Amino acid sequence: MSDILLRELSNADIDWLVTTGDRTAVSRNQTFIQPGQQLDALYLLLEGSLTLKDPATHSEIVQLARGDLFGEGWLFDIAPVAPIAVPEDADKEALVLTVPKADIAAKLQQDTSFAAHFYRALALILSEHIRHLFERSELLRYQSGQVVKEALLVFSELHDSDIDWMMNAGALEKLAPGSVLLHPGRPVDALYTVLDGQLVISTTETPCDPLSTCRHGLTEQGHQQNFTPTAYLSRGGLPGIISFLDFQPLPVRIHAASESLLLAIPRQKVSIKLQSDLGFAARFYRVIATQTATLLNTVISSGKCVDCGDSMDMEMDDELDLEALQQVSEGGAKFDWMLRHLGVGCR
Repeated sequence: MSDILLRELSNADIDWLVTTGDRTAVSRNQTFIQPGQQLDALYLLLEGSLTLKDPATHSEIVQLARGDLFGEGWLFDIAPVAPIAVPEDADKEALVLTVPKADIAAKLQQDTSFAAHFYRALALILSEHIRHLFERSELLRYQSGQVVKEALLVFSELHDSDIDWMMNAGALEKLAPGSVLLHPGRPVDALYTVLDGQLVISTTETPCDPLSTCRHGLTEQGHQQNFTPTAYLSRGGLPGIISFLDFQPLPVRIHAASESLLLAIPRQKVSIKLQSDLGFAARFYRVIATQTATLLNTVISSGKCVDCGDSMDMEMDDELDLEALQQVSEGGAKFDWMLRHLGVGCR
């Protein structure tokens, strides 16, 4: 994982992290982060390993390696839903770089270049964790298809000029109920935003072989696989954003649960915009990091323990402070403004 940071951050970015952070040792069997814990820092794993544990069984679901960033939830008003600890069989303690919350927040606010690099790197790291879950179907055995909260909040991060560009660069696409937007193992050619309706992210235990579609066709291949809903995306959601970000197809299918309307922007147009507009890049990658972090938490915390027969009680405090409520309102207003300019009826 360390290659992501080295690839995405500049020398100046890395120097700032090193000089700003403090090194913290985490002993074996120590739980470093608890579910629901209020965090006051961002963490970078320097040495050793940590594990993200299943909230129900406390078994390992994701292993954090050198170069992993974690504890980022406070950036997006998301509380931790799973414990992070040194593995029981670890042969040494872990070494963590702790960057204070106030310092990282100020740096992101003041340095647009750092923000663009940081949020892209964070989104890529989080997407690797999600990919790990989707590729190991046994880790999703408790999933029952949870709804990812409407993502209108992220639109408060975008400037009016960003939304105006999205409308001019994109085209509307309608999906009938049951229509497949993205097939397993296939590349994502556009940035999609859900304007209305609901999409389903489904996984399958059948090994993903994109070339088999050449032999059997999309319809026949789909009938040969059993898909289990893992999460749902609604208005403001970005289906396929993980594959769009890292160019690696996912072994999941995304289809319409109801009649849906999407805005599709070709990948090439997005790439040119990101290269030419650093401010847009910083805001765009923060939106992606927000959605990726939200999806990861949803997939981890939405399980149903078959041993207990009851759904896990992982409800966190959903109360929003005044600033968060203002962001939700602003994001919703911008989203509705976009719908009106696209000629789409808003709720």
